Amino acid sequence: MTAVLDTVNPPLAYDDSGGPGPAVVLIHGVGLSRDMWAAQVPVLETRYRVIAIDMLGHGGSVMPPADAGLDSYADHVAAVLDHAGIDKAALIGFSMGALVARAVALRHRERVEALVLLNGVFDRSPDVRETILARVADVTADGPRANIDGAIERWFSAKFRHENAGYLAALRASFIANDPVGYAVTYRLFATEDRYGEAELSRLDVPTLVATGEHDVGSTPAMARALAARIPGAAFRIVDGARHMMPVEMADATNALLMDFLASIGRHHPSLGD
Repeated sequence: MTAVLDTVNPPLAYDDSGGPGPAVVLIHGVGLSRDMWAAQVPVLETRYRVIAIDMLGHGGSVMPPADAGLDSYADHVAAVLDHAGIDKAALIGFSMGALVARAVALRHRERVEALVLLNGVFDRSPDVRETILARVADVTADGPRANIDGAIERWFSAKFRHENAGYLAALRASFIANDPVGYAVTYRLFATEDRYGEAELSRLDVPTLVATGEHDVGSTPAMARALAARIPGAAFRIVDGARHMMPVEMADATNALLMDFLASIGRHHPSLGD
């Protein structure tokens, strides 16, 4: 992977595997970075040109304005595609990245070849909404540090936490190092925009996979099922035993899911085929 940093108009940061293969764009979750896809990139790049971005407000990418909406995040992805010289790509979004991928598909339909929504949120219940809005208040006051310990508890199994102390220490450090304004703006959208584009989802006409973990308490199987039901022809998958951070803790299962889906649609969409 080649790191690309463009510091002007606007600042963009992404990794690019290069090569002639069909393009796949990876969009990470809030508080994370393009590094979260470390287990996916080596597998995907055997067949695809892989672009792993730093989301708006994260890493080396530009900070969002305080009043940014999801459209700004979608436009940022489109700007990365322009910068990389890519007309169309399959988008793979995780958590907040799944919301952003949804927004790209609705706002820039002509740029999207296929859509994978991993561990995404949709139509939270009132009690869950109240809980996450309380977290918004916490991070607005105290920054990413307010969220990280609870996030690690929710995201990973007890076994993973016990066996991967070094990884989690590095994750905690990078999470806390996020720009507090960029994180707060992004987390507010993650908390409030779970129904983004709800009325337009039935008009999405790209191959779509919606998947989450069996034990994901924030992006539940019920949410994923309801979201998939709104998108014509969408495939729906549950990864047995997985919690939220499925691409990390259940990397092999996630990779198989992604490669199988992309291969299956490649038979009908030549730009994603061999």
